[in-house]
Amino acid sequence: MTDATEPAATASAPSADALVAGRADSFRTGFDGRRMREYRGLPIYAAPGLHEAAAALLAEAAAPGARVLEFGAGSGAMSLRLHDAGFAVTASDLFAESFKPDAIAFVAADLNGGFAAQWPGGFDAVMALEIIEHLENPRHTLRQIRALLPAGGQLVLSTPNIANPVSQALFLRQGQFQWFRDVDYREQGHITPLSPWVLEQALREAGFAIRAERAVSSPFRRVRKLGWGVRLLAPLFALLSGLPRTRRGEVWLVRAEAV
Repeated sequence: MTDATEPAATASAPSADALVAGRADSFRTGFDGRRMREYRGLPIYAAPGLHEAAAALLAEAAAPGARVLEFGAGSGAMSLRLHDAGFAVTASDLFAESFKPDAIAFVAADLNGGFAAQWPGGFDAVMALEIIEHLENPRHTLRQIRALLPAGGQLVLSTPNIANPVSQALFLRQGQFQWFRDVDYREQGHITPLSPWVLEQALREAGFAIRAERAVSSPFRRVRKLGWGVRLLAPLFALLSGLPRTRRGEVWLVRAEAV
């Protein structure tokens, strides 16, 4: 029996594993009922054109038969696309439930941990699309990916581009970046915004050199939902921007080489 004057016990904070699992569940259920672009019947959880551009970028530097590990595999749409292009694909995600292709090996992995030890033989290339913004320590993740690759190995990586003109206008108006608002944090687990400049430094420090970059999708495609102020300011930011066009898209896509 406790003294009535004692403060009531407070609920313990959720564990790090519970937070990660909760964010992943929110992302998976957040797309229920939405019309999605597809590849051979599998939904694509990415901006328009991203999977096609990423596959083309990898094909520039890796020959069919190369061993490719795809992180954040989701339904398996990208893994199946790479498999169809002749690559030897292994897929990975936090959970296996959503992954559909039976012909592709799948290994669950938590990218916040020391996942490189799960594949001591390494790979020729790694694909990591729209995943690094979900992670707690991107630099740790990049170092782990580097450990999976030999010198000359390829990493194809993308993330929402917070440097694009719509994102800049939104930050001026609301103090939040495009794809990193409260709703994105809560429903999609976008917890780590990375500008191209920051990600470029992190890649270099992890042992990579950027060999190619692309701007994917127009940041203006959903600007109407962001309010009149953003709609007015974003074209001005686009006009005045000194960034190369490869860093003005909705998504920043890069191919980096292990050095």
